[in-house]
Amino acid sequence: MSLEIYKKGQGKVARLTAYSLLGLLILFGAYRLHATFNVPGEGVLVEKLPLIGDLTIMKIISVVAFFGGMLLLHLALNKKGTTDLLIDTEQEMRKVSWPSWPEVKSATFIVIIVTFVMGMSLFGFDQALQGLFSFIF
Repeated sequence: MSLEIYKKGQGKVARLTAYSLLGLLILFGAYRLHATFNVPGEGVLVEKLPLIGDLTIMKIISVVAFFGGMLLLHLALNKKGTTDLLIDTEQEMRKVSWPSWPEVKSATFIVIIVTFVMGMSLFGFDQALQGLFSFIF
């Protein structure tokens, strides 16, 4: 169980993205753990610390859960298979030919128009079928 980074220097953007997004998810989980199980005024160890407020058992548990989650995340993202996947993903993303801004705008406009026309067509067919069925039945 080494904390050394596997293939250091490769796949920096993909790793940073994975660490950032999953780290935020772990932070949110630790915050919700504290918010769910914390009872105000209960389990206070030290009162009125600067920046922290009251130091409670639930705050300590939440911080330990966060750092434990980050350690597990680091270990998971430094496994050989995961690291190779992130490095390969970044290399493939560099090969993608991204469209220019005018191409994106024109394609978006076409999608909006086609969606509107399809929606109006389905609405028209729906109204016609409702009228037909109300006439028959």
